[in-house]
Amino acid sequence: MIDSAWLRGEWLRIAILLAAALLFGLLTGLWGYAGFGALAIWLTVHGREFVRFARWAVHPLSRPDNRTDAWQVPTARLYRAIRGSRSRSARLIAELRSLTALAEALPDAAVVVRTSGEIEAYNVAAQALLGLTTRDRGNNLVSLLRHPAVTALLSSRGGSDLVELVLPRYPSRNLEMRRIEIDSRRYLVLVRDITQLNRLLSMRQDFVANVSHELRTPLTVILGYLEAMEDPQLDADERRALVDRMRAPANRMKALVDDLLLLTRLESSPTPALDDLAPIDVGALITDIVTDAKQLSGGRHKFNLDIDRTLLIRGLRSELYSAFANLITNAVRYSPDGGAIDITWQPGDGGTAHFSVRDHGVGIAAEHISRITERFYRVDLASSRVRGGTGLGLAITKHVLKRHDSTLEVESRLGSGSRFSCNFPARLTITRSEHKELA
Repeated sequence: MIDSAWLRGEWLRIAILLAAALLFGLLTGLWGYAGFGALAIWLTVHGREFVRFARWAVHPLSRPDNRTDAWQVPTARLYRAIRGSRSRSARLIAELRSLTALAEALPDAAVVVRTSGEIEAYNVAAQALLGLTTRDRGNNLVSLLRHPAVTALLSSRGGSDLVELVLPRYPSRNLEMRRIEIDSRRYLVLVRDITQLNRLLSMRQDFVANVSHELRTPLTVILGYLEAMEDPQLDADERRALVDRMRAPANRMKALVDDLLLLTRLESSPTPALDDLAPIDVGALITDIVTDAKQLSGGRHKFNLDIDRTLLIRGLRSELYSAFANLITNAVRYSPDGGAIDITWQPGDGGTAHFSVRDHGVGIAAEHISRITERFYRVDLASSRVRGGTGLGLAITKHVLKRHDSTLEVESRLGSGSRFSCNFPARLTITRSEHKELA
């Protein structure tokens, strides 16, 4: 409808122009001049419109300024088509950028591979996990990684779209590679680092095995005594003696279960808010722990206390008691008779609070320090069983300190003893006078 309208308008202008030329010719008899004038007028009008169109074509995003319908209507339609195409292109570019940003944000490597094996595209994580560079685009992925599992995965000879492998260039990484078909010509290869996951699975298996072993040993002792008590020839005194012997393994089992429950609660509970923390007299807390530690020591160790009695801390008393008690009792267990145990509770730098326990015992080799807070990890398994403990003390301590915005620091050398310390942030510290004012 629009096309026919502006065409009719143009034909009408031509008809008017011809009629004017015809009238001029009839009046003057100069038919050649009449025809030439009409043609000149028509060419002049359209020439000016063409100039306007050419000027607009240089900057087609600006609004065209043609005046006659013969040029204005098609030019306006072209203008709208260009604007619409540009708008669609802008949306597509925005979506492409969004998809690219999403791919770049993925922690897993994503590689688009043609069925022939050439790399078409990849994200940033692929550079870190697979070592790809900008020069590798267009190269064969199998040739770059050089692993039979990759060959089998991309050629479908492995019978699976998921493989686990270790690349020669990164022998310490365990990678999981998955192939996803995009279309008949391309695959999406996803690669993720499962080193930590495998380590956690291994730790879980070790944990189950250790718990089973730790419970089996005292349980076997108790069952042995129970079988002995079934002997009808035992008198009352002998039965009471057997019952007394069962107390130690039973108490060990109870201590292990209690520590397991505490550790589970610490790991699963949310970090307490500041309003949930109460001021704690750490000096008195340490004094109570040392009193119990002296009974464990049996007078074989010397305790040196350097405690600021005015320094308090906001926290959970039962948790901090467990953490500090584990560190102090460990110092007792791993110090030789006559050794000194130094316990410090003093203000630190910037308003922090510093706690440390130093012993002069056997010490810890450097390769073990990073793992001693793992559950049931023991540097010397045979010696640890003699010294007692459940193997969960330092794991509990680590989680308690984490819930109080602190970390456990360990300094140790074989034969020179160990120092366990932590610093509590200034937001948790409080002086005794400040506590009285608040009260």
